[in-house]
Amino acid sequence: MKEIADRPCPICGEARVEVLHTQRFELPQGHPLSGGYDVVSCRTCGFVYADTKVSQAAYDSYYAELSKYQDLRTSSGSGEDPFDRKRLEATARQIVDLLRDPGARILDVGCANGGLLKALREAGCTSLCGIDPSPACVENTRSWGIEAYPGTFSRPFPRSKIDCAVLSHTLEHVQDLNEATQWIGRVLAETGTVYVEVPDAVRYVDYLYAPFQDFNTEHINHFSLLSLQRLMSRSGYRMVTGGEKLVATSKDTDYPAIFGFWRRAGTGSAMPDLPRDEGLKASLVRYVRASRTLLDEIDAQLRRILPRSTPVVVWGAGQLALKLLVETSLATARIAAFVDSNPVNQGKVLRGVSVISPEAARGLAAPIVIATVLHQQEIAEQIREMGLPNDLLFLRAN
Repeated sequence: MKEIADRPCPICGEARVEVLHTQRFELPQGHPLSGGYDVVSCRTCGFVYADTKVSQAAYDSYYAELSKYQDLRTSSGSGEDPFDRKRLEATARQIVDLLRDPGARILDVGCANGGLLKALREAGCTSLCGIDPSPACVENTRSWGIEAYPGTFSRPFPRSKIDCAVLSHTLEHVQDLNEATQWIGRVLAETGTVYVEVPDAVRYVDYLYAPFQDFNTEHINHFSLLSLQRLMSRSGYRMVTGGEKLVATSKDTDYPAIFGFWRRAGTGSAMPDLPRDEGLKASLVRYVRASRTLLDEIDAQLRRILPRSTPVVVWGAGQLALKLLVETSLATARIAAFVDSNPVNQGKVLRGVSVISPEAARGLAAPIVIATVLHQQEIAEQIREMGLPNDLLFLRAN
């Protein structure tokens, strides 16, 4: 079992780790990220993260060229989905209430399609800017009449100092966390505020809908509030306030998150002596066990429903499908086509088979495996509304 990480702890720099889980994916042809990694716990500070060799430059390239968030229908960051809009409006209100200055210069780092910036403008903020690796996301943000630039933590920021840096669901994607906090230090005014919000890894197990849903190609850092405090404290920031929140992502699903506001500690200020994070590892061990049980149940269902000698169409090329193609009997199925609604996935080649649009699936007679748990009923309704007569095969029995 691995004891020394290829990627040292992105918070404290320790290389000695304990492996909690090995995650594997079947990635599309030419995909720049990793087809697998170990999820590890740092033996010094207790942080949990993906031990991936993929460089920050590769992640930057991925988000610039292949970002799922550039699709406005993606219910994360655009505000087009009503549940996403409610989340963004609530976050905007938190920021406005703490800053108490409608003219504060606010920068949204990793702004996606500008949904949070739009919510801040509607809450009365007048000096707004976003940066994102994806040029398409930048153009979508500009279409709201909001200033935005292509950018990453490795590029200089083209404007003057800002009063509030917002990193909402950004740091879980970042390979080099210290580079990120140093970048924020360079663009932030001396009396500025940093708002950070990330998924709450301690509560993953309480909101588990699909196996290993939080261990994906994109989320490579798994925070508790204590580990987030440690990262910011090591970078010279003192927490003003912070806590937990619960985000509704649909009528039936919630997502746990943690947040905090930070300001620079004064010169010579004593920083808090933070203990090793013991609870994060324990919570994720429970999450791994629960996910394995759920994955085994899905595999048993696939063994029951998959045809033995005829091909199937797999509807969905998202994170769960990428896992099922490696971890379950779907790996040996004959697949005629993958279907996905997100244009960024269409045209990709997955396991030698093309990913096509829903409209292009007309005429395919094979049974359809709906490769999602969360949205299987919505996709089934979409297929029936299109008038497709194919038999539908579900990962979870109705």
